[in-house]
Amino acid sequence: MSEAVKTDASIVKAILVGRHNAGKTSLLMHLTGSAQKPVNFPGSSVERGESSVRVGEQTLHVVDLPGIGSLSPVSNDESVAIDYLKAPDASGGDVLCVVTDASKLSVDLALLKTLLSLQLPTVVALNKNDVAEARGHRVDAQRLQEKLGLPVLVTNGHKGEGIEGLAQALVQAKSAGPASPFAEEPDAITAECVVDEAKPEASGTAKLDGLLLNPVLGLPIFAAIMFGVFQLVFTLAEPFMGWIEAGQGWCSALVESSVEPGALQSFLVDGLINGVGSIVIFLPQIALLLAMVSLLESTGYMARAAFLLDRVMRKVGLNGRSFVPMMSSFACAVPGILATRMMQKERDRIATIMVAPLMSCSARLPVYVLLIGAFFPAKYAGMILFGIYMLGIVTAFIVAWILRRTSLKGGSSMFMMELPSYQSPSLRVLWNQVWTGSRDFMVMAGTVIFASAMIIWLLSYYPRPVEIHDSFEAQRVELAQSFTEQRAAKPSATDEQVKAWAEQESEQLATIDAKEDGAYLEQSYLASMGKFVQPVFAPAGFDWKTSVGIIAAFPARELIIPTMGTLYSIGETDPGAEEDLEGLRGELRKNKDFSPLVALALMVFFAYCAQCAGTLAAIKRETRSWKWPLLSFGYMTALAWVAAVLIFQVGSALGYG
Repeated sequence: MSEAVKTDASIVKAILVGRHNAGKTSLLMHLTGSAQKPVNFPGSSVERGESSVRVGEQTLHVVDLPGIGSLSPVSNDESVAIDYLKAPDASGGDVLCVVTDASKLSVDLALLKTLLSLQLPTVVALNKNDVAEARGHRVDAQRLQEKLGLPVLVTNGHKGEGIEGLAQALVQAKSAGPASPFAEEPDAITAECVVDEAKPEASGTAKLDGLLLNPVLGLPIFAAIMFGVFQLVFTLAEPFMGWIEAGQGWCSALVESSVEPGALQSFLVDGLINGVGSIVIFLPQIALLLAMVSLLESTGYMARAAFLLDRVMRKVGLNGRSFVPMMSSFACAVPGILATRMMQKERDRIATIMVAPLMSCSARLPVYVLLIGAFFPAKYAGMILFGIYMLGIVTAFIVAWILRRTSLKGGSSMFMMELPSYQSPSLRVLWNQVWTGSRDFMVMAGTVIFASAMIIWLLSYYPRPVEIHDSFEAQRVELAQSFTEQRAAKPSATDEQVKAWAEQESEQLATIDAKEDGAYLEQSYLASMGKFVQPVFAPAGFDWKTSVGIIAAFPARELIIPTMGTLYSIGETDPGAEEDLEGLRGELRKNKDFSPLVALALMVFFAYCAQCAGTLAAIKRETRSWKWPLLSFGYMTALAWVAAVLIFQVGSALGYG
């Protein structure tokens, strides 16, 4: 935090604090009208959200801390948040904004009473009144304010109601002085302030839980929901992908018509447009997957899934609390690994860290989408994608079972979780999560992937031996002379014959150009690297181009797409083929060394392989040891190679090669 935020009298720093799922982050978004900015605590990788907004003549700077249950931490993120709260002079906190859940008022008032010991000016945000009223409880906010002796503002983090009043109250509270603790017990205050406590005979939450948490039907319903998510990722995104691919083709044609053939044209078309564009085309799938996962989480279903899977996870030495980090890893393993801080036992935490990278993250999704779309019928796309994701989950359970009986031997902790009420998702929150994830993906495409695509292009374009140019130029001259002689031999040829000769000459020239590009590529620096390592991957059916893609993808999995996009855009093609398809999928289909079996082996390789420097760095940071990231890289890479080889060799033996 900058010194200005700590000392400037015109800035009021409000700290949002409350239990998990109280609605703090939604209030932050509505208070400041913008997405939160993640900031690490000093000396820690635990994040808090921060954002600012003008309130009259002053600036309200809001800090959203991780959820806590008391001032006695039970996890790493709670410990860091509580240390931050207990050092107001160091953190510069002016006002405490305690976010309470109206449907669980007594529990939240107990936390509030504890927080008042911090002796900071305090404002209470009474959130989720709609949930309380749906259960037959109505909180008298005015009476509650009188009993607490604190400002109580009724808010709705879902709809953004009461936000202006809360912002004003937080600014005004800075000069109010430390809050005084209330004397009465939370249960007594709740009894006085909650009216109309008649509960509905059967709430909607109870009815849904009876179905979704059913011991027999719960798991099949969960599997059906996840299968539906993966199927929709394909079907809904396909038109948007087509538009992006068409735009990519239009840009390539424009550059080719405007720039003379040579290094500059190749750089712009093969390196920039095809390299970066080959990964950008998968943005619709990324956005849809983020939207659907966020939708399930915001409705309250993900908490039920964790509860439902606890009995399954306990059999392999984990518990339901591991579900949240593992589910987060479907977007990215790094936040999934960071989410293990909420786990109490170190053995449980490390076991979850070691299997979280087996969840297929969004970086793997473009690889799956590319290969499934190129080699498998559309009607099976969702099923294959679902199978690949389930492969990671099942393997994670097996690895966890092994770890908990060897290097991480010991009993697992009990799983206790408060199930939130079902609620309709906030479109604003949903949009923010999708936008943030998509923006981060595009920033990566414009930085890391752009730089990688440029390096791959340089390695694939150079060197340019004069001998290759001279050899193919001689073929072009010979072809031109042949057609000149053909025309001279038939001076009375019709216009149709002349046109046919011109088309034949154009096609044969294009074939020569493609062969020349292939010859340059075959002796490029990149080809030399690929051919050097290709024997390692040959048992899995991977050719040298695929081997190059695997090498390029070790820093980050998704880099295989721009790598192959660059390789196949300048490699040998067949312009006269009937299946002259656009894009990388079409080029892969034309490659005689690629087949559905090779595609399946490559997808499984990427499902297992530890190709992400950020993930390994996160494991090192969270475990404070090189042992675990090295073990993760070693076992995942070996597992990926063995699985890919088995698929290709067994499939070939059965006649599917």
